[in-house]
Amino acid sequence: MISFANSIIDRLTISEYALRVAFVRYGDSGTVEFQFITYDDSASTKQAISGIAYLGSAGNNLADALDLLRTTVFQSSAGARSLAPWVAIVVTDRSPTIRTGETVSVANQCRAATIQIIPVGILGSGQLDRSILTQIAFTAERVSTVNQYSELSTVVTEVSDWICNSHLGQSLYECF
Repeated sequence: MISFANSIIDRLTISEYALRVAFVRYGDSGTVEFQFITYDDSASTKQAISGIAYLGSAGNNLADALDLLRTTVFQSSAGARSLAPWVAIVVTDRSPTIRTGETVSVANQCRAATIQIIPVGILGSGQLDRSILTQIAFTAERVSTVNQYSELSTVVTEVSDWICNSHLGQSLYECF
């Protein structure tokens, strides 16, 4: 997953005046690893992402992560810009196991706040119900799935393109 995130960063122009990145990690609960205002170039953003540890077999509290996106990450005080599209890539290999009944409702709150969730699901474990991806997605057309983590590289271009074209189908920023 870290390699996938860094591959997406490689396809985007990250700077104070272009695209910015924040990172939320979740298991039993969500944690904001860094905000949009923390890094303003690709190299430092990728270095920070590379230092984030995998949580392993923790629970899946996607609702908590989505709540953090809406209430903490996509805020002007955290560097979210009102004129920029708000896009969140969610990578998961399991259906929620904590706050399961709230996940879709929280995703709807994100949509109402104009956060475009692009889910990327890893189906090979058999622990992910594909329908949750469609239910949390900003639009059903922007859902990607692979069978194994090792296949995430096959959707990097697609997901990067969705990020670049997230504002009314027009690319506002130099992405590539």
